[in-house]
Amino acid sequence: LPRTVNALINSQGIIQPESELNFLSELNSRVEWLSNKMEAGSSFKKGDTLIILDKRDYELALVSAESQVLNAKVNLEREQAESELAKKEWKRVGAGSGSDLALRKPQMAQAQATYAAAKASLEQAKRNLERTIFIAPFNGRVRSTRIELGTTVFPGTLLGNIYATNAYEIRLPIADQDVLFSGLEFNGQKIKKNKQPNVKIFKGDNEWTAKVIRTEAEIDPITKMMAVIAKIDNINEKMNTTPLAVGQFVQAKISGIEMKNIKVLPRSAVRNESVWVVDNEMMMQKRLVEVIRNESEFALIRDGFEVGDKLLISRVSSLVSGLKVTNKLR
Repeated sequence: LPRTVNALINSQGIIQPESELNFLSELNSRVEWLSNKMEAGSSFKKGDTLIILDKRDYELALVSAESQVLNAKVNLEREQAESELAKKEWKRVGAGSGSDLALRKPQMAQAQATYAAAKASLEQAKRNLERTIFIAPFNGRVRSTRIELGTTVFPGTLLGNIYATNAYEIRLPIADQDVLFSGLEFNGQKIKKNKQPNVKIFKGDNEWTAKVIRTEAEIDPITKMMAVIAKIDNINEKMNTTPLAVGQFVQAKISGIEMKNIKVLPRSAVRNESVWVVDNEMMMQKRLVEVIRNESEFALIRDGFEVGDKLLISRVSSLVSGLKVTNKLR
């Protein structure tokens, strides 16, 4: 019977992290403490401390910066008092508006600038102290680590690479003949959430659900195919039961456009865009059919059947139009 079906597009790809981060040093320092969770392949939780650099020099710099701010503030307050006094004195003995120097305006501007610079230095000192500690921004795993306890690091030194495990991505190439049936625009844009196609990911007996979240706008120079990016939410992460792993090769079935009034037949029943049926008079007939597409073991047919036709499924020694049959039909 005719029914409504969604095109199923086969693809495959390699699991990749959705979020990945390089730990780079921004300071000249030494690795003072290194978590055992920073070993390659280890898992960690959001908020875990992974690396601590020697912070003593930066603690001293913070104390010095705080002292400079205090001194600059006192100097500014003193200059404000002297400026007010100069204004009053000028009003008492002076004539006219008075020069900037007489009213201590340059000194006041200098004190304000010194105070602002001291506060900026204090903020920089605070940030540098914070940069001595590397805290995990998400639940994840360590891909690689480049340091050991006691390693001296400099600005730009790569300390390690981590990635998030709450969600993965997979790049899925789409064959030319399947692009039309995907219903997607390959423009490199993100797809609205309510229009994201469903994807089934398979590896052995395991199955995961995913969503196509964006498309690519360029043809792959190696495969000459377009591609989509699917996102897999790692819903089993908290239970640590998912066998998903970065670098894993998996199969995928993408749900494409919806097609109505489609007959789904075994591909083995279709030969050269024709099928054998039994008509209302129980006679074998060969029908030319419109094959919309072939999917795995099935062929999707739109036109070609007549009312009362039944697909011939019994094996017969010869197929002859008009031959009377009595085998089982469907």
